[in-house]
Amino acid sequence: MRKKEGAAATEFALLILPFAYLIFAIINIAVTYFVDTSLDAAMHKTARKVRVGYASTNNWSINEFKADICANLLLSFNCTKGLVVRAVVVNDMSSVNYASPVQNGTLNVSDSYNTGTAGDYVLVEAFLPWKPVLAFYSFSSARLSDGTYILSAANLFKNEPFQ
Repeated sequence: MRKKEGAAATEFALLILPFAYLIFAIINIAVTYFVDTSLDAAMHKTARKVRVGYASTNNWSINEFKADICANLLLSFNCTKGLVVRAVVVNDMSSVNYASPVQNGTLNVSDSYNTGTAGDYVLVEAFLPWKPVLAFYSFSSARLSDGTYILSAANLFKNEPFQ
């Protein structure tokens, strides 16, 4: 007759590490997508202030634009230091060019801020470096060589007539 004392403890010890890894991976992915969605919502709120002329009327610089995005971001860890914003006037819709933020493991985008005048089409993009809690896996191609993800949001709009 075989003794079975300790069999449950042994099975638990074998399964706890993969189970814990799976739980932490799910939490990490959920938080990353939450921050990415929050960045998108913050970008839309701030881009609307450009579209209706609020930013032009108040003479916003790129720093005020970034500060407004970070203020609307729910989890803004290191937002003001890491956020990169690219705002360009689009002259022709066939020439819309979205930036590719990562090239050879480095951030390939620099700040630019031109929000145009009334009636201009404007493309605004925001890129936020996000350090994952668990860097054992990759679910994004927008990743720096140190494992940092680049979360992004974009908004293309036509400026309304300013008053």
